[in-house]
Amino acid sequence: MDDLEDSYFKSAAAKGPFHDYRAVSVCGGGGPDSGNEGDLCPQSWGMCRIASGGGEGPAVVVYRRVVEQDGTPVTGPPGQWQQVALTCWPERVPGNANALTMAMIRQAFRDTDFTKPTVNIQPEGDVTLVNLPTFFEVQFPEAGFGPDEVDRPDPATLLGHRVEIRPRLQSVTYHLGERTVGPTQDLGGPYPDGTVVQTYTRPGEQQVRADIVYSGQFRVGGSGWIDIPGTVDLQGTPVTLTVREARARLYSD
Repeated sequence: MDDLEDSYFKSAAAKGPFHDYRAVSVCGGGGPDSGNEGDLCPQSWGMCRIASGGGEGPAVVVYRRVVEQDGTPVTGPPGQWQQVALTCWPERVPGNANALTMAMIRQAFRDTDFTKPTVNIQPEGDVTLVNLPTFFEVQFPEAGFGPDEVDRPDPATLLGHRVEIRPRLQSVTYHLGERTVGPTQDLGGPYPDGTVVQTYTRPGEQQVRADIVYSGQFRVGGSGWIDIPGTVDLQGTPVTLTVREARARLYSD
């Protein structure tokens, strides 16, 4: 893209004619006059993950033509659109400063007001007994955005683009005091069928929590859901679990 930018600025510094550029989405296979400049698809981002040279995308095809000072194409082949590059740096294409980039999407994902999980414990009341199986279940409070709930960031933070972001459950790790369970996608459950169970061997207080790792997806218009690189790790809300020791006593009438 450096050569394209140098050519643009050198031409623009002169009195004309100069180069006019257009960045076109790789989605749909259209040309510079197809109207699909802003189209997005998983392919447009996936291409940039495997390409060398950096740039997170989306991938765009760059076209160039020669125009007069008033924007009118010059006569002959130079005034016709010619494909000159395929790039994963859409924001570097001259005249394409409004390009939506993965860096913007990733930042919006990190800024999401995520729900922090809590742990429901059975027996109820956050009290259990030594040698009694205790069941744990992850729950998601209503505040914030949990797995598969859709956030819609302010378009003003994304150059006017209306983007939807969906957190996904990557994994949960249970910290149960005497041991750790996970990472896993198991959300546990109540007695008697829950699968995250701990039997404590001594009385006392245990700090219990479930930490979560969110992955994410986004979409713009009808693009379909597209994976966002990276994850967000959050520590869950801790709960103090009291473990008591039951003592048998004999009473006489």
